[in-house]
Amino acid sequence: MEKEEKIVAILLVMAILSLAVAYFTYLPGEITGDVRPLADSSGLGEKVFVEGEVLSKRLTYTGDHLILEVEHSTQPITVFIPNNKGAEEINEKVSRGDRVHITGILDEYEGKLEIVVQKEKDVQIF
Repeated sequence: MEKEEKIVAILLVMAILSLAVAYFTYLPGEITGDVRPLADSSGLGEKVFVEGEVLSKRLTYTGDHLILEVEHSTQPITVFIPNNKGAEEINEKVSRGDRVHITGILDEYEGKLEIVVQKEKDVQIF
C-alpha cells in the first residue's frame, strides 16, 4: 500500500471506532437493555421503568403530547409521551385507574422529574 492509502485506511478505522464509542456511550439503555426501576438514586438520562396505577391523563394544549401521572412509592411521577412516539394511540388505550408498566428516560421539566417515553411499546397495560 502507498503511504496515502495507509493514512486513509487509518482515518477510516478511527472514524468507525469513534462512531462505535459514541453509540455505546450515548445509547447505553438501548444497547444493553439496562433498565432499572425508578429510585431516589436514579440519575437524569438514565433508562428507568415504573409500575403503578394511572392517576390522571391529559393531552397538552399545544403539540398533542400525552401526560400521565402514575402512582409511584411516596409521590406520583409524571410520564411524558411525545405525539410522534405514540401519544394518540396510548391515549386511546390507557384509562385512569389502569395499572401500567412504563419504560423511558428520566428527565426534568420545570424542576420536577418525569419519564419521557421513547416508543409506543414502552407503555404496557396490565
